[in-house]
Amino acid sequence: MHSMAAGQYVIFRLDEQLYGADIAVVREVSYLAPVTRLPNTPHFVEGVIDLRGEVMPVIDLRKRLGLPSRPADGDSRIMILTVGGVTAALVVDGVEQVATIADEAVSLPDDSLTVVGQDYVYGVARMNGRLVVLIDLSRMLSIAVA
Repeated sequence: MHSMAAGQYVIFRLDEQLYGADIAVVREVSYLAPVTRLPNTPHFVEGVIDLRGEVMPVIDLRKRLGLPSRPADGDSRIMILTVGGVTAALVVDGVEQVATIADEAVSLPDDSLTVVGQDYVYGVARMNGRLVVLIDLSRMLSIAVA
């Protein structure tokens, strides 16, 4: 019997596409803070920010996933992730809501699905008629900072 457990996801936006990240990984959502640039970092690492005394790398999720970069605007947010003792801030185009998505609403991505970040996509769900791509940010982060 398949459990009807529902997962909670932070729904965020890159361009017009909605993504969902497991809320267990997302510690908080915040506004973009001033970024201190660092030399010799991967192209997708914008630098570091100081969030209430905690310094952490800032990863531009657009660049990390191969989208063209875009200047931040009033909708831009950072999602603070903590994975295995590593904390990082991911810049996204917007954060929509926290939503509960039932397991049975999630299907495996098929070959026709072409979205950025494909390697980290583990499912797709329909929410209010829109496709939400579920992305494993913890796996991406552990690779990004390794």
